[in-house]
Amino acid sequence: MPTVIFIDDSETALTSTKIATSSMPIDVKQYLSAVDALEAIKSKEVIPDLIITDLNMPIMNGLEFLESFRDLPDGKKTPVLMLTTETKDDLKKQGKALGLTGWIVKPFNPTQLQAAINRVLRLG
Repeated sequence: MPTVIFIDDSETALTSTKIATSSMPIDVKQYLSAVDALEAIKSKEVIPDLIITDLNMPIMNGLEFLESFRDLPDGKKTPVLMLTTETKDDLKKQGKALGLTGWIVKPFNPTQLQAAINRVLRLG
């Protein structure tokens, strides 16, 4: 079963993603901090098949996380989606330059989130 990491500093957002993906054949791990998620990945506590992160977070934002994650030996091939309220093209371009796989705008439709996960992980 593929492991999907959700990173968001909002408990409400994490609850929404958990509910939206509860019927999917995935193992969901959630982190309230990009720093905590990065540490868990570095220590091999979790090996993600997909990462879905918020952009605007304290200490380390989603783009900073992406840049640090892509520098890891296993970070090059793992898909990363940004799930954010931001829609600015310059942020999207910055994400793409850092190797971002896709961009989902909040508030998200559960079906849209499931479809993105299915597409990236090639499920069903």
